[in-house]
Amino acid sequence: MTMPTATPRKIRAVLDRSAIESYGRGHIHIGELLVDIADEGAHMAIPAVSLLEAHTRFAEDAHARALLRLLVSLPGIEVLKLDAVAASAVAPTGVQTDGDLSRAHAVWAANHFGALYLTTEPDSVVSLVPPGYIHPISEKDA
Repeated sequence: MTMPTATPRKIRAVLDRSAIESYGRGHIHIGELLVDIADEGAHMAIPAVSLLEAHTRFAEDAHARALLRLLVSLPGIEVLKLDAVAASAVAPTGVQTDGDLSRAHAVWAANHFGALYLTTEPDSVVSLVPPGYIHPISEKDA
């Protein structure tokens, strides 16, 4: 007997740690993009390692951590787990990011899904993500 498989979700964008932190600061940019992407029937991905680093950086900020918990519960968000298969696939990207595992997971995901890479640090991935796929997010609220 064959078990049914879930329909793959279309990942249109990937948030890196800096973009996740932007949301945690209450900036509206990510929310606006999420609405547009969800309206297309697609998803925005959050790599688990990037989420972990954002939570760590907000360790003393209960409000920001609450916003991060809200973010991952929103429709249109998909948290990308780092299981054994994904860890093996992401590892070569970790070398390219000089061991920045959060950035490696996000870069790998954007390239794997052919998705936009959302970041407040676009210069850090110029050589890692194809031109036209890096979507800068303002560090300031709108």
